[in-house]
Amino acid sequence: MKKILGIAILGFVFISLYQSPTLASEYMSDEDCAVLSGKAYTDYAAREIYNECGSQVKVFLSVMYDQELKCAIKAGKARTEDAARNIIYDCDY
Repeated sequence: MKKILGIAILGFVFISLYQSPTLASEYMSDEDCAVLSGKAYTDYAAREIYNECGSQVKVFLSVMYDQELKCAIKAGKARTEDAARNIIYDCDY
């Protein structure tokens, strides 16, 4: 039990240090942003993803994205531009 707790604490410390603004000074590249925005169904959502992605530091897991980028990715899953605009509008960040 102590080993499992130790591993969980080490994992949490690693993720916390990896997300530290002083240590994670490298931002996502244009290529990474283009790949991420290329998955969007509408041009509007792709632009929103690309714009939000530029200020995103590299993360270990996709669940660690900023709230703004998560919202833009959610809008990218919408099939119509109106739905994507509504999702962006409804996000409360």
